[in-house]
Amino acid sequence: MRFRFQLLLFVVFVFTSSVSYGAGRLDYTVDLRETGSHLVHVTLHPIKQGQKVVTFQMPVWAPGAYSVTHYGRYVSNFTALDKSGKPLATKQLNPDRWEIEKASGLATIKYDILDSHKDTTSLYFAMGHFDSTIFFANATCFFGYLNDKKNVAATVTYVKPENWQLTTALDPTTIKGVSQQAGEYHHTTFSARDYDELADAPVMAAPQFQARSFVDGSASYDLVILSNKPFPIDSLTQYVHKIVNAETAFFHDTPFKHYTFVVYAPTFSKVPSAAQGALEHANSSDYLLMSLPWSAFKGFGLAIFSHEFFHLWNVKRIHSSLLGPFDYTQRVKTTSLWLSEGITDYYAHTLLARAHIIEPAHFYDDIQGWQQALSGHQSSSTESLEQLSIAESDFHLDDAEIFYIKGPLVGLMLDIEIRKKTNNARSLDDVMFALNADAKKGITFKDEELIHKMERIAGVDLTDFYKRYIAGTDSLPINSYLADIGVIPSPTGSGGNKLNLSFGSTGGLKISDIDTTSTLSQAGVKKNDEIIAVNGTKLSMSNLDIFTELQNQTTVKFDIMREGKPMTLLVDLQAARSRAALLEHHPFKISPEATPLQISMRRGIMEQL
Repeated sequence: MRFRFQLLLFVVFVFTSSVSYGAGRLDYTVDLRETGSHLVHVTLHPIKQGQKVVTFQMPVWAPGAYSVTHYGRYVSNFTALDKSGKPLATKQLNPDRWEIEKASGLATIKYDILDSHKDTTSLYFAMGHFDSTIFFANATCFFGYLNDKKNVAATVTYVKPENWQLTTALDPTTIKGVSQQAGEYHHTTFSARDYDELADAPVMAAPQFQARSFVDGSASYDLVILSNKPFPIDSLTQYVHKIVNAETAFFHDTPFKHYTFVVYAPTFSKVPSAAQGALEHANSSDYLLMSLPWSAFKGFGLAIFSHEFFHLWNVKRIHSSLLGPFDYTQRVKTTSLWLSEGITDYYAHTLLARAHIIEPAHFYDDIQGWQQALSGHQSSSTESLEQLSIAESDFHLDDAEIFYIKGPLVGLMLDIEIRKKTNNARSLDDVMFALNADAKKGITFKDEELIHKMERIAGVDLTDFYKRYIAGTDSLPINSYLADIGVIPSPTGSGGNKLNLSFGSTGGLKISDIDTTSTLSQAGVKKNDEIIAVNGTKLSMSNLDIFTELQNQTTVKFDIMREGKPMTLLVDLQAARSRAALLEHHPFKISPEATPLQISMRRGIMEQL
C-alpha cells in the first residue's frame, strides 16, 4: 500500500495453487446495472457443496490494507434459497457471518452490497465506489466464502450496463458450459483458483476507458485509466514501462505472466477522497490519483507506481508468517510492516534514480521532504515503527502515514549501515535478494526473527540499529548517515518545493506557505495571499482544475486578496518559470572530500548528483 495524505496517499500477497473445479465451485454473479442507486446485486450458486449447515463469511479486513473494516456491514437483504426457490432459514451471527440452516438443498444465496467508499475505517481503494458513471472496488467488498473453506475454485460473472467496459486481473473463464462475452474489456465471466485469488482482483467498470498495453520480458502489461477528462496515458505508459523493467531487472524475476494497472484519475473537483494512493495485488494494482498536467503528475505519481510494483516481491512474496495464509476473520498484528511498507518506499524512490527514470538529485529532495515531514509528526517520537505496525489494523491516517515518511529514511540508513560495516561488500540489496529467494521456496519469517535473519544475510551486527530506530524511538541522524556516503547539506538548499494551500475566508485559495524559489512565488504571489480568480474565473471547489492547469499556459491573470485589499497580477508565466529555474537548488551536495569508499557506497545506492 502506498498513500499520501494532503492531496495524496498507498499496499498485498500472492499464493498459487492448481485449479480444481471437481471438488466444488462458487459461481458468483455481480449485477452492475443499478450502480446509480449506489449498490450492486450479488448472486452466489454453490456447486457441489451439500452441507446440512452452511456459514457464509465476509472478510473482516483486506490483505495489504490491514485495517479492520468489517465488510459485512455493507451487506443487506441476505437471502438463501433452495432448489425450488423457497427461502431457507438464515441467522446473522456477527457483522460478517451468516448461518444457513437445513442447507443440504441450498441452491442460491443473494445479497446486495452498498457503496462504502466514504468509510473512514480504510482507504478508498480498499472499499467500493458505485454510481452511475463508475464501479471501482476491491473484491473483498462483495465476495464471501462458505464454511471457512478458502481453497474452493470460483467463477464470477459481471452483468454490465450496455456498452460499459470492465477490467480485472482475473483470467477470462475457460470452464465448459459457462458463457463468455468476447471483446477487449468486454469480458464478463472470469475464473479464480481459490478465494485468495478471487479476493485479490480489484475491478473497475465504466462507459469508457483509456488503455495501453506493452510487453516486457516474459510478461504482458495493461494500463487502464478512467478519468473525466483525457489523461496523458502515453506518457504514463512510457514511464511505467521503465519502472517495470527496472524492478524486474533488480530481482531478476517476474512472478506473473500478465499484470494490470487499474487507475481512477479524476480531476480535482471529482476526487472522491482526500486520501489518495494505491493498493497492490498479486498481478495488479489499483490507484486513486488526481488527474493533473503531466509535469505535475509525474512529480508525485511515478514513485507511487514504483512502490506498488515493488510490492510484488516485498510483501506479496516476502512477508511475515502472520500475513499468510490469510485469516480473513481476525485482525493482523504484525511488527514487520516497517519492512513491507517503509523499505518498499525506500526502493520505490531510489530505483527510480538508479534507472535514470528521475534525476538522482530528486532523491535528495525526497530525503529532505521526509525529514521535514518527520519533524512535525508526533508519532515518530512516541511510537516505534514496530508499535505502529501493530496499530495499523486500527487505521489512523496520521499513524499510517509514518511508514511513508520514517520508513524510507530508516531504509536508507539501514542500507548505509550495512555498506559501511562491510566496506560496501554487502548492502540492503543482498538482504532483499536472499529474502526473495527464500520466499520463492515458500519460506516466510517470524516477526521476532526478522532482524536476526537480516544480520545473517548481511554478515553484520544490527542489534543497536534495530533497538534504536526500528524497535525504539531515537531521532534519526540522517545527515550523519549521508555524510558516510559523501553527501552533506547544501548551505542554501531548501528543496524549492514548499507550497501549502487552503481555502480562505472569501472562498478563494489561500497560500499559507510558499517557497520563494517556486514558479508561483516568482510570478509575484506571496505567503498569505488569497487567489480569488484565475483569468477572470472565480475559484470554487467545482473548478479548481483551472488552477492545476496553469502549467500549460504562458500568461495568466490572478485576482488576489492581499492584506485585505483586492489586487490584480498580470503574470508572464514563462518568465516566472525561467527565474525559478535559475534559483532552483537542492538540499544536499557532494562533499569534495568524499573518500573512494564513500563514493562507491553512494554510487551503489544511486548515481551521483
